[in-house]
Amino acid sequence: MRYPVVIHNIEYAGFGAIAPDLPHCHCHAETLDDILQKMAETILQRLEELGAAGGIAPLPSDLEKLRGNPAFSGGIWAIIDVAHEQSSPKTQP
Repeated sequence: MRYPVVIHNIEYAGFGAIAPDLPHCHCHAETLDDILQKMAETILQRLEELGAAGGIAPLPSDLEKLRGNPAFSGGIWAIIDVAHEQSSPKTQP
């Protein structure tokens, strides 16, 4: 699945990212490349946790609808492409 994520540059602290479609799915890293890789790993982990708990993966939201949410203003958007079967998720900035 291809999940939208929003990334914010945190002054003097690197980058923080969240996946709005996945509750409690967020991470922090020092570089943009690192945050994309770490977010892909975090999304995959969260999806595995949901599956283990008997839940199903939520469908990704429409990116344009998310962009209109003021809670995400000033962020950089990326799409993270993950599949449960993959051990190394792909990122697409």
